[in-house]
Amino acid sequence: MTASLSGHKEQKLLPQMILDMNYAFARTAMLVASVRLRVFTHLAEKALTSVELASLTGTHQEPLERLLKGLEGLELVKREGDTYRLTPIADLFLVEGKSSYLGGDTLAMVDYVPAWFELDRTMRVAAPYRDLGDQTTAEAFFAPRVVDLFPLVFPIASRTAADLPLRRPKDAPLQVLDVGAGSGPWSAAFAMQYPNAYVTALDLSEVVAEGKQHILAQGLEHRYTWIEADMETFAFPPLAYDLILCGHIYRFIGDERAKALLTRLMQSLRPGGTLLVADVFYSDDRNGPPPAITLDLSMLVNTAQGRIRTVGEIVHWLTEIGLQDAQRFHVAGPFPVVVAHKGESL
Repeated sequence: MTASLSGHKEQKLLPQMILDMNYAFARTAMLVASVRLRVFTHLAEKALTSVELASLTGTHQEPLERLLKGLEGLELVKREGDTYRLTPIADLFLVEGKSSYLGGDTLAMVDYVPAWFELDRTMRVAAPYRDLGDQTTAEAFFAPRVVDLFPLVFPIASRTAADLPLRRPKDAPLQVLDVGAGSGPWSAAFAMQYPNAYVTALDLSEVVAEGKQHILAQGLEHRYTWIEADMETFAFPPLAYDLILCGHIYRFIGDERAKALLTRLMQSLRPGGTLLVADVFYSDDRNGPPPAITLDLSMLVNTAQGRIRTVGEIVHWLTEIGLQDAQRFHVAGPFPVVVAHKGESL
């Protein structure tokens, strides 16, 4: 009798959760195929039949209809009679030419996936699939991708530039250093907010070539000076900058390299100047949020010593090197930024 009741109360475990994990890659593959075929861009102009869309994408109707059914399941397209149209989220983020376009980031997943499937090997041999903290590897990997990262970062950078109080009037000249500038989302946001801001943007040669073109498209090229150099070996001029921006660079390198770079940047900051560190951060207890856990594993397979840190760790480092008022600054984004100031007296 007891055994029967116990069995009745046992929860029946189903395999669906595991099966969903097994096929999670299929969602990425559907999205990649649709971006490559420009499905979303074609549908942005008007609703189309599968025959019309097959003609525009250079595909066959029946296989395309299968893909469209998958996109319906992802809530990226909606069928209305014989035609298909975009859902609002696909229209905002997956139509080429829009400033919010994230299709480039989608295509980058093709190169990230192989590293993830070497995670077990990385854990056995303590060696990553590749080291994006290495100058040569990083330059080749990021140069084709930095422009695609702009729509992800620029909205957050713009809100930060609007809300972050700097210790100088908005109409005063502002010398800005953007370290690991990429396509310039952080410095462009401050340049748009401060009419007398002038930016020195530093990155590796091939990345600079992409960044220059993107800043030209923003109409800010006359306020930029670009430097092609490795941030870890470049001789930063002393007491040269009012604002130093470090956007999403420290998670790719180890602690000692990160601290050494921060020390050199502090020396290049003018009295009263501000240093800003933007990145993905763990919560203080290192138990979340989920994107930080995922990115920490990504650093395991994509870097030799990189990792995700807490805001508290960065605050401690900034305080150690002599900066003042190091603290988290919350904006309307998934993670805070960390800011600190240099004292007025040397």
